[in-house]
Amino acid sequence: METPSSIGRYRIKRWLASGAMGNIYEAHDPLIERPIALKVLRRELLERGDRDGWLQRFRHEARAAGPLLHPNIVTLLDYGEQDGVPFLAMEYVEGESLDQLIKRSGRLAYADAVWIITQVLNALDFAHANAVVHRDIKPSNVLLTKGSLAKVADFGIAHIETSDLTSEGDILGTPSYMAPEQLLGKTVDHRADQFAAGALFFELLTGAKPFGGKSLGESMLNMERRGPADICDLNPEVTPELKRVIERSLAYEPEDRHADVAAFHRAIIESARASEPRADRPLRTDETVVAPLVSPPLSLPPTDVPVAPAPFAVELLAEVERDLATFIGPIAKSAVRRAARSTVDLSALYQVLADYIESKGDRESFISTGQRRIAVSHRYRPSSGSQGSLGSQPSLGQSGADGPTAIISIAPAALSRLETELTVYIGPIASIVLRRLLSKSSSLPDFYRDLAAYIPDERERSKFLGSRLGPSN
Repeated sequence: METPSSIGRYRIKRWLASGAMGNIYEAHDPLIERPIALKVLRRELLERGDRDGWLQRFRHEARAAGPLLHPNIVTLLDYGEQDGVPFLAMEYVEGESLDQLIKRSGRLAYADAVWIITQVLNALDFAHANAVVHRDIKPSNVLLTKGSLAKVADFGIAHIETSDLTSEGDILGTPSYMAPEQLLGKTVDHRADQFAAGALFFELLTGAKPFGGKSLGESMLNMERRGPADICDLNPEVTPELKRVIERSLAYEPEDRHADVAAFHRAIIESARASEPRADRPLRTDETVVAPLVSPPLSLPPTDVPVAPAPFAVELLAEVERDLATFIGPIAKSAVRRAARSTVDLSALYQVLADYIESKGDRESFISTGQRRIAVSHRYRPSSGSQGSLGSQPSLGQSGADGPTAIISIAPAALSRLETELTVYIGPIASIVLRRLLSKSSSLPDFYRDLAAYIPDERERSKFLGSRLGPSN
């Protein structure tokens, strides 16, 4: 296959891979001096009798992926055509696919599998909220950056609720990860993505596919009559609780699965926390690496926290956004707002956002800028108990220019119960939040109010405060 020297304004560096619809190249955008990935519709498809169908499907991918700006989704940057051949310019992800990782490593460590699948579910939840069903979740369509950020790629057969491009009778996807209704050519919804994510999670934990079978027919029979193989036999780290969570996602009938991928996500986190002592090493609970390692190290703080008010002043986030936009352009706004909801201090925020920057030198420059911001961040510190539009509590668990903060004293047993309760709402980051707020809040009532700011549901937030401060909180 001959590699072109350029497509549109983009200069081709090398061929990367070929898929069902297109060839993918690493390229360079000379306008903004950054690497990108180019997906180009294969010429042989344009020479077939069904040329118009392939063109329509390729353009459909651009419509599906275009609005999805999310840290766990490969960003679509541009769509164009050259000499009648369409192409997509996408974020270039320096790393490897989960398919490559599984082939190299076999089953992953328990905590690593949880870390990756929760990011995939974050991406799917965002896509579903934007009326997009992926329909082809599989290891080769999930990329893992060098910082171990998972990114879902290839929306080539995605279904958009307002689109009539696909209909009942179409069988699109990869059989080993397709839900039964998808294999039978029935109309699918978001629950088909949940099934595929469950199959992917099973494979991450075991190195094997859940239903086995020497043929597609045998696999389908196993889906209907036997269900997935016993995951606890294949991986002793998996508890019965997590087994039930996974098996529910792989239920034959869509209505027997979790209500949505967000519910699947919550069930994984709850069962993972309960089963943490069985793992060789615990799940990550801080910005440092405490999870079992894959190569490269899993060095990012968790991104699996539900959307909740972030502990940063609006003015500070605006400055962070400007810092990041210098390197990645307009998508900085979405990246900062999203990351701010899943980090609890300014240093961690800059570390997470640095993963969006391709050049090592630029990443270091961005983080250095962040260190200077941290040194002066006290000017954004609000008065005690006040709330900004993004929950503007002080973001650093340290003494600032205003002097040291008071330390709240709570009995260890009560603190443990509080962490368990908060974990239900915000996941494993609960322990970090508790430690930071204990050294930051000026009084016990303020401590509870600060904690409540992390709970996204207003009713649950009121319930949490009412149990501690009374109904007139």
